[in-house]
Amino acid sequence: MRKLLLVASLCLPLLASAQETVSLNDLSFWQPTGKANWQIAGDVTADLSKNESLLTSQGKGILVNLPDANNRANLLSAGSFGDVDVEFDFMMAAHSNSGFYLQGRYEIQLLDSWGVQKPAYGDCGGIYKRRKFIPQEYLYEGHAPRINACLAPGLWQHIKIAFQAPRFDAAGNKIANAKVLQVVLNGAVIHENVELTGPTGGPISEQEAALGPFMIQGDHGAVAFRNFKIADLSGKPAVMGPIAYKVFYGKFKEPQDFLSKKPDATGTITQLNWSVSKQTNDFAQIFTTSLDIPKAGKHAFEFQVAGKYYVKVNNQEILDDAWTFSRDKRYATADLPAGKVPVEITVYKTDGWMPPILGMWVQGPSFRSTTYHSLASTLAGPPADPILLDAKTPTVFRSFSDLYKEGKKLKRVVHAVNVGNPSNLHYTYDLDNGAIVQIWKGDFLDTSPMWDDRGDGSSRPRGAVLPLLDTPLLVSATDQSNLTDVPSAAAAYRPLGYDIDANDLPTFRYKIYGSEVEDKIRIQDNKYLLRTLSIKNPTTGASIRLAIGQGITKISDDTFAIDGKSYYIKATGASIEQVGNQQALLLPASEKVQYAIMW
Repeated sequence: MRKLLLVASLCLPLLASAQETVSLNDLSFWQPTGKANWQIAGDVTADLSKNESLLTSQGKGILVNLPDANNRANLLSAGSFGDVDVEFDFMMAAHSNSGFYLQGRYEIQLLDSWGVQKPAYGDCGGIYKRRKFIPQEYLYEGHAPRINACLAPGLWQHIKIAFQAPRFDAAGNKIANAKVLQVVLNGAVIHENVELTGPTGGPISEQEAALGPFMIQGDHGAVAFRNFKIADLSGKPAVMGPIAYKVFYGKFKEPQDFLSKKPDATGTITQLNWSVSKQTNDFAQIFTTSLDIPKAGKHAFEFQVAGKYYVKVNNQEILDDAWTFSRDKRYATADLPAGKVPVEITVYKTDGWMPPILGMWVQGPSFRSTTYHSLASTLAGPPADPILLDAKTPTVFRSFSDLYKEGKKLKRVVHAVNVGNPSNLHYTYDLDNGAIVQIWKGDFLDTSPMWDDRGDGSSRPRGAVLPLLDTPLLVSATDQSNLTDVPSAAAAYRPLGYDIDANDLPTFRYKIYGSEVEDKIRIQDNKYLLRTLSIKNPTTGASIRLAIGQGITKISDDTFAIDGKSYYIKATGASIEQVGNQQALLLPASEKVQYAIMW
């Protein structure tokens, strides 16, 4: 059975990890504190009108810190970890402060940083500063996140951390510093390859160690956690055996053109290298070896090869025969048993304009991604420089836009208008549906897909992206039964373009159900989008469909949490309607409708 996965991922270190899900039905994963600030709850909601306030309901699955004057203990895990990947959801109360410590020594800051324009080391996702006490106490180092990807208080946020523990020799002397290999906050990479020279402020010990517990600050503010997943990656990597190779020379179009031939060269090497061929083109190669797998489980394979190639692992094809350019990568996963498993890589190249390259990386359930090729084998294909577009002033940019949710491509918007703002809040508008299809925090656009080489006409957001509904807002009374889908043909939707005002900001126009609509979207307080619809002659009984989700919760008179507290809609007079297994948030249509999207 073929197991094939072709994905491009910024977060490959987490791809194949054998993750342990931490039970939050009780506090058994954690050391006793003797204090009552740490609790298990079934649900939690932030009171947005109060600082450092979370409201809980009975149940299981959520870890909550509710400190008071007499209960302010930090929480340490019962187990200790070295190299580790950890990810979890967290919720900040308004104006709240906490921190997650790797090995109890290196703090990733958790803070209500909603709306901060230039995040510092002490903002959400920052790596906190170190502390010295002589000759007087002061802080130094510290690493700010690349962007502020923090969501509003009371929303569930997601963080992934890849950590490499410090290294020590046999005598206990430190020979390598700890590293934060990667931090991804709400889908945005905010740190990569940050070396930590020592413990940050407030550690369990200033003495570093190979292993240490997780620690969560409990002495600052209210915070909640759920969906803890841990992958212990301190194991030794798989060992590759001797590599037997065969080389064939000629212009081969298909594998059958050379598989039955006598090879022009054979031999054995210890690392993969395309240069076993004595020429840079018009050759085929077959590499046969084995990997000694230390622990059974899912393994992630990454390949970078010039030309056409296919790969078999444990006698199963994990990548089929396909052509790739030198800097393109392909990924696959395979469930492998412990012990030696055969590996066979077949490559053939006939494009003289393309430099040769051959690279292979593997990550297992107990070890990080490991290189199995020589350094020179991958130097021939440097990556292209990205073509980035910033929004230092209000910026409107037309392109295709690909919409993703949970890593899966939903669709391509072909008439997309990307609107950037110096507040680092941006959105994509679909002219074909009169819809805001995605909003994001951070930098504006990566236009490399549009302009690099031939290009494909698309651009990509550079930040923490929230996908939204790609359907028109206005729904007539006759379409009410179909609230979760596009309107019927009777809607007669027609885009009318957009106007640019004196501040270089667009107002979109379209016709639907015979009404003309002006759609004005503006940034407010550097925190949220305020959307104003001006509707000429709205039809009787029509509704404005503000949001659709699996769950919509009323937080206050005019504020609603959408899709399990992933973002807020603030709208006076809105109501929640059940539509099948989903819910819709609706407003009665009128000549002027205004609401806010907060995230």
